[in-house]
Amino acid sequence: MSRENILIVGGYGEVGSKMATMLLTNYPNKIWIAGRNFEKAKQFCAQHHHLAKPIQMDVSKTVNAQQLANVALVIMCLEQKDTAFAHLCLKEGIMYIDITASYAFLKKLEELHPIAKQNNATAVFSVGMAPGLTNLMAMHAAQQLASIEKLHISILLGAGDTHGNAAILWILHQLNIPFYSYKNKKTTNFTNRRKVPFKELGKRSVYQFNFSDQHTLAKHFPTIPIMTRLGFDVESLNWFVSFLQKSRIVKLLKFSKIQATLASLIQKIKIGSEVCGIHVEAIGKKHHKEAVFTLDFLDRDESLVTAKVATAIAKELLNNKHPFGTYHIEELFTLETLQAQFTFSSQ
Repeated sequence: MSRENILIVGGYGEVGSKMATMLLTNYPNKIWIAGRNFEKAKQFCAQHHHLAKPIQMDVSKTVNAQQLANVALVIMCLEQKDTAFAHLCLKEGIMYIDITASYAFLKKLEELHPIAKQNNATAVFSVGMAPGLTNLMAMHAAQQLASIEKLHISILLGAGDTHGNAAILWILHQLNIPFYSYKNKKTTNFTNRRKVPFKELGKRSVYQFNFSDQHTLAKHFPTIPIMTRLGFDVESLNWFVSFLQKSRIVKLLKFSKIQATLASLIQKIKIGSEVCGIHVEAIGKKHHKEAVFTLDFLDRDESLVTAKVATAIAKELLNNKHPFGTYHIEELFTLETLQAQFTFSSQ
């Protein structure tokens, strides 16, 4: 059976719709827009001259393999509770991309490696701005030194950007969940402030945060500390979130209704800009001397950056042969893969 279609689950959402729009340029009439809300899927397809096909699909329930007939690649843009759907895709020999930032879920996806290999399928995880672009930038920075002693990854989000509701909820949810960093040190999210420069923006405060990149990169560099931090372009917002974390107010965010209300408020109140950025600092040795290599990225619209990364990886999978199995982005690709889409500066 010939498989040629691309199924984007959540294809009418903040990231999925941008991804679908870009892919339609090269794959007209081969994009399927899937999700629970069939009306939104139909609306997206109508807006794009019906060059895409709407599909009603709820991946939280059992999906029949017949619904995936003629699908070559699935791109998952939703947060899932289990790996049943990913398992089905790989069992059917379908390539799979997931943009989730949850390390707990990524670990579950990694366990599907034998299924993917047995059925000649390739799955790529950590696809987006963070994780994703951060992984590739960190690997590139580390490779510029003879030996690496420490890696700092700093992520900047614009307070005025149109972040998807799921992304905002994920950040709010993380504030109440500690994580284990280097040498199993228990760490609270949005603590341990550091000030770093973001190109022409100048210095901004960033705080340790449980992005998955630091955990997956530890497999490549198990003996060094790798720390990912998060901050916003508006310093007063950084102070406010830090204050919430230090006070008992943050405990209220354990309640889903309060999370949803605050997420809705954040989407309505526009302060700051749409800027997004990454600053990677690799510390180690070169030519037997102490050395630091920094790599910077600055753009606008974080969801568009994620969509561009996912689109580039989708094209790579569709146009070239890759090993079967499950992989994080840096295990199959390098920063050069994305250099046509983005501009980086280093020193």
